[in-house]
Amino acid sequence: MTKELPSGYFQGPFRPYKTFQPSLTERPLSKFEQFAVFSILLISLIRLYKLYIPDRVVFDEIHLIKYIKNYYDGSIFVDIHPPLGKLIYFYITKLFSFDKDFQIDIIGDLYPEDFPYLWLRLFSGICGIGHVLLTFFTLRITCNSVISIVITILICLENSMVTVSRLILLEGPSLFVQSLVIYNYKAFTTRIPFTGCWYFNLFVTGIALGLNISLKISGLFTFAWVGILTCVQLWEILGDLRISIWQFIKHLVLRVVAFIMVPLTIYCSVFYIHFENLPNEGPGSGFLTPHFRSTLDDYQQQPLQVLYGSTITIKHNALEKYLHSHDLTYPRGSNLQQVTLYDFPDVNNEWVIETKQKYNEEKLMTDQREVKDGDVVRLYHKATGHYLHVNDIRPPISEHEYSYEVNGNETRGLLGNEDYEFKIRMLVKKPHAENDLPLIKLRTTETIFQLIHQATRCNLMSHEQKLPDWGEYQNEVLCVKEPTIPNTLWYVESSSHPLLKDTKKLKTFPKFSFWSKLIETHKVMFNLNKGFTNPHPYASKPLDWPLLSRGIAFFSNYNLKSIDEESSLIYYLGNVAIYYSVFFVGLIAIFKCAIYSFIKLNPYASPPSSSKSSPYANFYNNSWPYLVGWFINYIPYCLMSRNLYLHHYLSALNFGILLLSQYLNYRVAKNKIIGGIITATIFVSAIYCFYEFIPITYGLPWTLDQCNSHKWFPNWDIDCMTYTG
Repeated sequence: MTKELPSGYFQGPFRPYKTFQPSLTERPLSKFEQFAVFSILLISLIRLYKLYIPDRVVFDEIHLIKYIKNYYDGSIFVDIHPPLGKLIYFYITKLFSFDKDFQIDIIGDLYPEDFPYLWLRLFSGICGIGHVLLTFFTLRITCNSVISIVITILICLENSMVTVSRLILLEGPSLFVQSLVIYNYKAFTTRIPFTGCWYFNLFVTGIALGLNISLKISGLFTFAWVGILTCVQLWEILGDLRISIWQFIKHLVLRVVAFIMVPLTIYCSVFYIHFENLPNEGPGSGFLTPHFRSTLDDYQQQPLQVLYGSTITIKHNALEKYLHSHDLTYPRGSNLQQVTLYDFPDVNNEWVIETKQKYNEEKLMTDQREVKDGDVVRLYHKATGHYLHVNDIRPPISEHEYSYEVNGNETRGLLGNEDYEFKIRMLVKKPHAENDLPLIKLRTTETIFQLIHQATRCNLMSHEQKLPDWGEYQNEVLCVKEPTIPNTLWYVESSSHPLLKDTKKLKTFPKFSFWSKLIETHKVMFNLNKGFTNPHPYASKPLDWPLLSRGIAFFSNYNLKSIDEESSLIYYLGNVAIYYSVFFVGLIAIFKCAIYSFIKLNPYASPPSSSKSSPYANFYNNSWPYLVGWFINYIPYCLMSRNLYLHHYLSALNFGILLLSQYLNYRVAKNKIIGGIITATIFVSAIYCFYEFIPITYGLPWTLDQCNSHKWFPNWDIDCMTYTG
């Protein structure tokens, strides 16, 4: 007797094979679902309640507001995230008339009366509402109507998602476009291939992916999620014996166009618009190479020659940071003046290059003598009046026998002393150099050189390791024997000398293309992201996030409020019931999917008969994509060494809540009573948690006793003193 095959399987020459056909069909909205959508929309409007509270800058709003100001000024800046979100907020502000010279410096500053902060928050809130509605339409593809409604309301009442959608942040728009990707990709997989709806969802997915990766760097995780699911789907298509090789190629090419070319086109276009809006020097100039900066309208060309007596700024070739010194001293070792690397242009970056003889101002300022390869020089720090110096003392961080402390010591009048002398060894030239002269004479922006200390024969170098708070978290500069060469390379970024004021030998650069700008900007973005290692009171570890061990203090007006101003505190905290439900369901899903995968991956096992088609199989088929999404959006953070915060978990949480929906749908299908009880318990608990923490979600009045009673976990450092005023 022939075994009955389940739906979607056909008998091949040797064994059954699975066909690639949409297993789900999109059903029209029932009247009940239409009412549910309307109700969900009304419930979502609570996210817009009292958006004007507080009328002060909250948490990372400060960064977005400063970026908006940079766009108005045309001043170039660099951020770790792509510029789409910042551009959107900027263009919204352009719709309104207000004083463009506004000044907002720190968290807690009052917004100017005419600044449209309410409209900017409204945009974020509308994105939050869109996220909620798209979640419902995503869920109804694989879940029953009741579960879809319940989970959508959970998204609507998730405290951390409510918080970010009420503020001028990137998280609200990012969650919206992520949900747009998820919905359209899920809808795409249910369509009959090569139909109009199939093409529509295919390319909307690609457009949404482009928007997602253009908003936040974490959008790459969702990009990878679509890539993994697409590879799995293409593998299934390849295994369908009814699909010809030409049809498979068509499937492949269309996905490459929609999921790779379309997003990258959007991504590059956003950066092009970004560069066009920033034609001038600005706070990001110090991170960029002179070649990039030469494309800016107000870039000052530098004299090509470097003479003895020139005031110069020296940059580390790999880190693109300035050799810097300041009045602070090392707390141990020599206790002399610190020498570090600094990110930004500053007067403390200026050094005078002198001969090794005693200082003679008249000779240095009147003799036009160029610095050459092999010359021995001294570097005088203009702002503090000390010379660059190396001690036979271990550096404060890298305490190796072969390394020495670099500091500032002695003043003008210093006689010959090898402890203050450095030999210039010119190694290579920059790509934009016009000839080989930079290998013979020191040339601004063209010569890459080493500084070799004469007394110890060590190389002046720096690396990514930073000094503690006593060193302002700036990069350590030290002197090392036989170091890795890239860490010892420097170049002169700027040079000035009285004899070169009227020189016509100014450094000119060849054209710097858009693609060169794009590549350099991404190098800077990568280094900035990697450099966020300074201790922060609200930083947390990824292992703390699923169990909500601590939150983030977004805002408190305890020290800011006027006499008639009510106490206001915003503490970023998730909904405990939802976070814990997602965590435990995630563990269950990992276990169940692992078992099912071992069974399914057996190439010789016959598919189950149609009579044995179970909710378990449906749970696996519908949940593993969300489990992969949670994994991809969470695990990479566990591998990062930079500072991390609870809000980095939002994208993973979004996938986790979708995974929760599949589990509840599975439980209800297995046993309506047990499934209903579990669903009702989670639903009621989530509503309770949302209600209990409304004051710190919305920044509304509370009392000291109420605040203290809501510290449910020991690490919840909610500043209840805010409510004592």
